[in-house]
Amino acid sequence: MTDTSGPTPNEPNTLETDTESVLSPALAPDIAPDLASALSAERPAPFAVALREAVRRRGLPLDRICERLTARGIRLTPATLSYWQRDRTRPERSDSLRAVVALESILDLPPGGLSGLLPPQRPRGRRVARTDEHATRRLYGQSSWQEQALGDSFADFNRDIVVLLTREVLHLDRHGCVRRLIVNHLVRAVADGPEQMMNLHFLDDPDGALPEATVRCGQLESLRQDAASGGVMLQIGFGRPLTVGETMSVDYEIRTAPYENPTGFHERGIRGNQDAYLLHVYFPHDRLPAICHSYYRENSSAEQRKVRPLPVDTSGTAHLYAAQCRQGIYGMSWQWPDDG
Repeated sequence: MTDTSGPTPNEPNTLETDTESVLSPALAPDIAPDLASALSAERPAPFAVALREAVRRRGLPLDRICERLTARGIRLTPATLSYWQRDRTRPERSDSLRAVVALESILDLPPGGLSGLLPPQRPRGRRVARTDEHATRRLYGQSSWQEQALGDSFADFNRDIVVLLTREVLHLDRHGCVRRLIVNHLVRAVADGPEQMMNLHFLDDPDGALPEATVRCGQLESLRQDAASGGVMLQIGFGRPLTVGETMSVDYEIRTAPYENPTGFHERGIRGNQDAYLLHVYFPHDRLPAICHSYYRENSSAEQRKVRPLPVDTSGTAHLYAAQCRQGIYGMSWQWPDDG
């Protein structure tokens, strides 16, 4: 079983026109003087001021505005809108910019009434995206299943966050098959604005049913399976945009349907320097492995290195702990007594 952590795919553009709330400049009623001043081409106000005034004038709660965005295929949290109004963060990602255009319609503003007030995107964000893309491709190789599954959003895979700590707990059933995987990440924002984390898992039964997922810390925004590779993708939201340097804990569990394909390893790809990684595997009490090892691979096509034996304790578990992890793939493998 292979796990991947790391910047979020952009959702497809499913923006539709809401004919009940779209008003062209020629048909729109007179805009109040204070809002007109905020939207004046001669004296443009900051985006946050114009958005705050437009929301006040429209009289819609933030959660209701987000519901209307969701109906158009755009996911945005009330916390994000609140941050935009207070100038804590600003829209920069492509999905956020689509939300701004939709807000002009929902808030009865002329086209460009909000989007025209946004400053040019900061080049810092683009540099981070390129760095992440190169690091991810070095780890998984060209045309990896991760890249195929994410498509065009591969370049933004968990952009603007880094993983500090990862703990995984793997439970195997009496047949040696994966039944439960519990994952906990501690992540930190390296720029203002990240709102979610994408997690990728390659299960040992890629043709099986979509597993169940429970998120205990964070919000499950999407769970889907790539048809070509069988890889499972979980997008978990933070509930609000993070500010640079802020940390967030993400905790979730995956449960698979019963299948008959015993696994002999579990590994995780780490894209950059990480403080620590802990893997704890629970074996069935009546079927303990004959041999258990930890290992490291520089990338997905490299051979195993630093292979070391791991003991299975009296509770029928083994664990792998790695500190000050560099980029690479960290894993544990085992051999069942009846493997020959």
